[in-house]
Amino acid sequence: MKYNAISLLDKLDQLQAMFFYSTKLAEAIGVSRRTLLNWRQKPESISAKCRLDIDVLYCRHFLIPEWDDPKQSFEAVLLPDDMPHNEALFLPFLRRLSYGTIEIETGMAKADFDNIIDGKKLPKNMDRQTFLEGFNAFMTHKQLWQRIVEHSEPMPITVENIKTLHADFMRGIYDNAGFFSTKIRVMGQLDGVQTTDPEDIDEEMYRWVYKEAKSATLEAIAKAHAYFILIHPFGDGNGRVGRALVMAQCLNARLMPPVFDGENRAMYYAAMEYAMKHGRYAPLIRLFYQAVKSK
Repeated sequence: MKYNAISLLDKLDQLQAMFFYSTKLAEAIGVSRRTLLNWRQKPESISAKCRLDIDVLYCRHFLIPEWDDPKQSFEAVLLPDDMPHNEALFLPFLRRLSYGTIEIETGMAKADFDNIIDGKKLPKNMDRQTFLEGFNAFMTHKQLWQRIVEHSEPMPITVENIKTLHADFMRGIYDNAGFFSTKIRVMGQLDGVQTTDPEDIDEEMYRWVYKEAKSATLEAIAKAHAYFILIHPFGDGNGRVGRALVMAQCLNARLMPPVFDGENRAMYYAAMEYAMKHGRYAPLIRLFYQAVKSK
C-alpha cells in the first residue's frame, strides 16, 4: 500500500493542512494538541496504536476519495492449477493468511506466530491465550484448505458452520466460543458504526446466509464481508471469522483469497467503515483485488 511509503510526519503534515487547526486534528486522532507537538520533536515516540490511527485517518481522507470509483473493473485471480497440492506454494500462503488475520486483531509479533506454528507447543515466556490465538488461526485455515481444496468438498455457508468456525478460532480463548453474543458489541477501530442488537442477531445471520452464502465473485464476497462485520454476531473474533468466510467463499468459487495483514490494515479499516456508513463499496472491492495480487 502506497501510504506505507509515506513517513508519519508527512502524513501529519497533509492531515494538518486539511484540518487546518491542530486542535481538530488532535481530536480526530484522539490525542491532545500537546501530544501532536511532541510527535514533531520525537516521531519515534508515536505508539503503535497511534500510528494505526494516523494511517486510518490518512486513508479515510486521502485514499478513499481516490478509490471511490464505481466504474473501476478488475480481473479475477483464479486459484492456480499447480497450487492446491503443492505444499511449497500453499503452506507459505496459509501462514501469511493466518498470521495476517491475527496481526490485524491482536498485533501478535511474527516471531511469536512462527514459534507457535513451528514448535506446536507453548513457547517459553508466552501466555496460553497468545499461543491458542496463533495455533487456532493456523489450524482453522489449514482445515478449510484441506476440506475445500484437497478433498474437493465445498464448505456450505450455513449459520451452524459459521458458529463452528468461531468455536475453532476461539476455543480455549473465549468462554462463549461458538455462540452468538447476548450483549452490545463495540466495533473498535471502526468509528460510529452500530452493530446489530443482540436480540436480532439470530434472524439477521439467517438473512445474511440467505443473501450472501453463494457469493462467487470477489465483488460480491467483499460486500458480504462488510455486511457480516456490520452484524458483528460474536462477542469477540468477528474479524477472524469474517475473513475466514471470505477465504471459504473464495475457495468454493476457485478464486485466490485476499490476504489482509499489517500492511493493508489501515485501508481495510477505512474501506470497511466507508462501506458500512455510506453503502459505497468501490474502495473495499479495490482493496480485495489488491490484497489478492500483492501476495
